[in-house]
Amino acid sequence: MKQSTNRTLAALLAIVMAVSACLAFVSCGNDDPASTTENKPIATLPGGDTTTTTAGQPVATTTTGSTPVATTTTGTPTTPVKPGSYVNPLTGEPSVKDLSNTRPLAIVVDNNMNAHPNQTGLDQADILYEALVAPGITRFLAVYADYSAVDSVCNIRSGRDYHLDWAAFHNAVLMCHGASNTVNYDFYSLAAARLGSRWGFVDTQWEYFFSTAEAGAMYGTIANHGERLDLQYDTLFKPAAFEMLLKYPGSHFVAQGQGTITGVAKKSLNFVPYGTKKDMTGASSATNVNLSFTCQDAVGSEKVSFTYNADLDKYLRYQENAPHVDSETKQQLAFTNVLVLLTDVKCVSTGIANDPYMTTVQTKNTSGLGYYFYGGKVIQVRWFSDGNMIALVDSLNNDLTLATGNTYIGYLDNALLSSGQFWN
Repeated sequence: MKQSTNRTLAALLAIVMAVSACLAFVSCGNDDPASTTENKPIATLPGGDTTTTTAGQPVATTTTGSTPVATTTTGTPTTPVKPGSYVNPLTGEPSVKDLSNTRPLAIVVDNNMNAHPNQTGLDQADILYEALVAPGITRFLAVYADYSAVDSVCNIRSGRDYHLDWAAFHNAVLMCHGASNTVNYDFYSLAAARLGSRWGFVDTQWEYFFSTAEAGAMYGTIANHGERLDLQYDTLFKPAAFEMLLKYPGSHFVAQGQGTITGVAKKSLNFVPYGTKKDMTGASSATNVNLSFTCQDAVGSEKVSFTYNADLDKYLRYQENAPHVDSETKQQLAFTNVLVLLTDVKCVSTGIANDPYMTTVQTKNTSGLGYYFYGGKVIQVRWFSDGNMIALVDSLNNDLTLATGNTYIGYLDNALLSSGQFWN
């Protein structure tokens, strides 16, 4: 049934792409809180009235030569492992908690150099998306099946239109600190159209538990005063603050948005049965993956790499020529699955004097090549997306199945292939 659904999605996308041009709504925008009235935090205390405003198929083919080819996507049984009572829908792994009626939480996280000293929580993400937000600067979307198990996420940053797509892939509640409003698109209008309300996502710049000094002191959601030259302060995710927001009828998200985390996660990613090993027969060796996040019509790039660790059976992440380490746990970010999806990434002007450039990343009503890395090997894949779902198929046109575990998904410009093979 899943394979039929994905093939239907791919076929529909092919029709859409053939009939009309893809919309070019995709990334960045203005991060300056003072530049839009939508970004002013509320200060109404719980129990009082809140002041609110209205918003404003192509088929993969087998190739030869140095291009990796998949011969099968089935799992090979190993030592049986008792999976337990529940399953994490984002990893395929056992869960101690029933998540069958809980939507994931997807948090936009900063990744510029000023953010690195205090960056935390990414190592706990079940799925970590990454793309350019501006020339030479990437931004993450960290997706958690069980937000209550997360210690802290630092820091929350403004949303882009492709974050709406990525959150939709999993029916996740999107959380960001303000959003992009430029000559290219208005994130708030996009959210209203897609989610039914400008407040269909959690905008921490407006919610009491994340935007006021009182709540910041109480829950630890405001921190690092004076440590960021580009921000007044870092806004942190804390589970207790989010719990209170969901219970507080005065919050914008509860009163005017989707208002709940109750629901079913979309199963956009397929996994082999827990306790079986992902079969990579016919795959090419790939113990090192070297990524260069670039955009068309701009200079500069963000260099990211992954090195396979056989003892952990995971790829360790590096950036800025150093291990990418969580500031609190001191653990290096490591992923069972690494997906590199290629698309059009362009540099465009914003129309804003103090924040002149942004990137657009095509993530909806489109398809492209991709590469799946697991266990020190790689196969070529193809991806399709309508902005609400994503389908992944291997070179035999079968639904791609991943190894059980966490997943990194990077969207990079098609130009990545211009310099040849990016793994060894």
